[in-house]
Amino acid sequence: MRIAAISLALAAVCASLTPTLADDKDSPPRRIVTVGFGAGMNTNQPGNPANHHVIPDTVRVNVGDVVNFAVAGFHIIRVYGNGVKLSDVKAIIPDECEINPIPPATFPATCGAPPVPIVPAGTLSVYYNGINGLVSPQPGPPFALPSPAANRVETVSFLEPGRFLVICAVLPHFNDKMYAWVEVRPRGQGGQGGDHDHD
Repeated sequence: MRIAAISLALAAVCASLTPTLADDKDSPPRRIVTVGFGAGMNTNQPGNPANHHVIPDTVRVNVGDVVNFAVAGFHIIRVYGNGVKLSDVKAIIPDECEINPIPPATFPATCGAPPVPIVPAGTLSVYYNGINGLVSPQPGPPFALPSPAANRVETVSFLEPGRFLVICAVLPHFNDKMYAWVEVRPRGQGGQGGDHDHD
């Protein structure tokens, strides 16, 4: 009698797990999407707008998918929180900093500290702040320090639906329009694309 009761209990537990297993099996697999962060002229010299692009400029993924940002050259990835608009970022940049000066002229001091001014984060929500090769990495976890190399991959997991603005936080690169959008949809609805309706 006791064995029969245990068998019935196990059968009930297995039956309750079956829909969960079926749902997991039916959901699409997580994907890894590669995005070019810099157009491939892997150089650090100033005045290199040909490298200041994110390709594609719109990426569609599902919740839980991963975006590998393949960084080519000196760039700083910043992903803002869901709903932050391009106009929000431009609003926190001083007017005199919105146009790149023609060498030998330089940015005024109000644009940030030399050698390269960085777009201020202000009070805007930031989802991911990338590696800044001008600053020494902080010790601590993860055990391997992130690479400040000019050519590297930074991996970002998108765990909630929404529309995320991605910029290069190096001010002259941002001024050259180095930004893109990651559109994160509930699982099963995403795909990669390149629409042009921005902000």
